[in-house]
Amino acid sequence: MSIDWIVTVSASELANGELTADNGGAALAAFLEYGCVLIRGAFPLATIEAMYREYVAQCGSLDAAAMQGQAEKPAPNRFHRVGNARYEITPLMTGAFGEATVFANSLLLKFLGSVLGPDMHLGSFSTVVSHPGATKQHAHRDHPHLFPGIGPTMPIYAVTASIPLIDIDIETGPTGVWLGSHKWAEDPKVLHAPTVCPVQRGDCMLVDYRTMHAGLPNMSGRVRPIAYLVYQRPWFFDHRNHVGRVPVDMPVELYNELPANVRPLLIRAFSYATLTCGREGGAHERSIPQAAIPQAAIPQAVIPQATKDPPSWGKAGRNDPCPCGSAKKYKHCHGQIA
Repeated sequence: MSIDWIVTVSASELANGELTADNGGAALAAFLEYGCVLIRGAFPLATIEAMYREYVAQCGSLDAAAMQGQAEKPAPNRFHRVGNARYEITPLMTGAFGEATVFANSLLLKFLGSVLGPDMHLGSFSTVVSHPGATKQHAHRDHPHLFPGIGPTMPIYAVTASIPLIDIDIETGPTGVWLGSHKWAEDPKVLHAPTVCPVQRGDCMLVDYRTMHAGLPNMSGRVRPIAYLVYQRPWFFDHRNHVGRVPVDMPVELYNELPANVRPLLIRAFSYATLTCGREGGAHERSIPQAAIPQAAIPQAVIPQATKDPPSWGKAGRNDPCPCGSAKKYKHCHGQIA
């Protein structure tokens, strides 16, 4: 008897933030068997609509040519070309993108905890955008097997949560998945057709990092944005995909406002934010054209100079260490004169 790779969340499960034992068991069985499970209705519609508005505020004014222009700039760069008229973008985790209900979704984390363990991290947060006319992406794994020969037998080390920000039918181009390919030792030279399914706002497709997949062509007239959140074991870092760009970008001020129980999940965002704090062209000043982002949509903590210091910092002396933790003097960091 085959296992269904699609699990539908009930209204009570969504309200409680946890799958029932039956649904949770079905989802886990599908994920382990196929390296992929589609959880229908994992997010409230209002959450996805807010995420879509945030995407539009940050990147909605950029067409394919503009994104290509951004992708051609030297590293560090938020924009990365991942196919014809297809781009992966690291957004600022502000607005809806910075809400714990998105990246620390209770239903999602409780399921992933059974796969990756309770000390997992959010390794990256990006949006993958395919423009009208985008061709089919090549079949690929998000990362090759860590160790040749035994890769398929190793524990799961990273999972991609694919969250569509619009309803995606076959014409718009969903993601095709080769179910069970996480168990393949080598990438075959000839592949059969992938499994394809339309997805809706609120759905979440969880994909083992070893599972082969490909974005299908966008034959519609609409831009197709999908949020990609990668959860991983703390010892794994994706050097293949994230060298030359910040993979998860939350301002340190917003990180400090997160509930204490959520902060460990975002420890990498905190590390990147503190490393680039006060640096010219730092993490929150790079690459997304300011003209494309309404200033009202950017928290004051993200706008470079003159940035208001949080009241909790008190009054720092010009030669004192900057209270943000950057290890720079205040006058060379948040105390710079605009």
